[in-house]
Amino acid sequence: MMPDTKKQTELLRQVRVALQNRDYPNAIQYLKQTAELAHETGDVGAEGRHLGNLALIYYRLNQPDRALEHFELALEKAREDEDQATENGLLGNMGNILRELQRYDDAIAYLNKALGLAQEIGDVRGRGIWMSNLGLVYDDLNQPEKSVQFHAKAVAIARELHDQRGMTSRLTNLGNAHVALKDYVSAIQHFKEVVELHKALGDQTEVALRLGIIGNLYNELGRDNTTSSDSRRYFTSALEYYGQTLTIARDLEDVITEAQLIRSIGAVFVNLERFEQALEYLESALQMFDVLGLDTDRDQTKRIVRRVKAVQARISDNQEER
Repeated sequence: MMPDTKKQTELLRQVRVALQNRDYPNAIQYLKQTAELAHETGDVGAEGRHLGNLALIYYRLNQPDRALEHFELALEKAREDEDQATENGLLGNMGNILRELQRYDDAIAYLNKALGLAQEIGDVRGRGIWMSNLGLVYDDLNQPEKSVQFHAKAVAIARELHDQRGMTSRLTNLGNAHVALKDYVSAIQHFKEVVELHKALGDQTEVALRLGIIGNLYNELGRDNTTSSDSRRYFTSALEYYGQTLTIARDLEDVITEAQLIRSIGAVFVNLERFEQALEYLESALQMFDVLGLDTDRDQTKRIVRRVKAVQARISDNQEER
């Protein structure tokens, strides 16, 4: 019989191979054996880690209840072993799963425990993650006033750690929360920073996505604003950002996005009452949607074209009456 250390090493090797092959049933079986071996030898810390890994596999297999069950078992072992770092991670992971199960009160409770423990042990990165996830819970609860606070703190930590990837996702969350508050000006500033970060990271698809969102927000500001000069300024900014997005979409040969952007540009020209230019873009988009077989987009664009032509006809009739 192999000594326990050799047996454990062999079992862990089998776990790795099974996971590499996405053979989850065998990975689960080997991990259970590894956890049992750790239990028999009194290695509480190792047992907890193996149970936590089992929980992660169940989560990956979309079995959240079994994942929570094994996270709870792992949590007991981590506390018994006085391993606060592992305890912190387990609490946060459980909070995330509870959020996905829409058990929001429980999710908040576990994430707050994780946040407090991260503060206690000086885990700055962990604090940022749990703050971000708490912000997402409040997003789900449609409480943007609270979510903005957590997302802003999460952004500050990512900035402190010079975590560019973390900054992009957290600034996006913060921007979305400001959109929910209809604070489009603040949202635009956050998305502009996201654009610059994605440019630095070379993520052209993400750059295009955020530029398009900024265009949408300027368009909303233009429609919401009652002052004619401000409204035109916002619509002009929308055209500028849609134009930048359109250039990237063409570079990426993303024809569907290109067609949608051309329609958006046409809609802005409608808002600016520049109807001839609007029809030029809208009819171009209409042809593209027809070729692409996007019936819903085509029909929606047809309705816009009809409305624009009706407005033009009324303007023409009024001019003739004079």
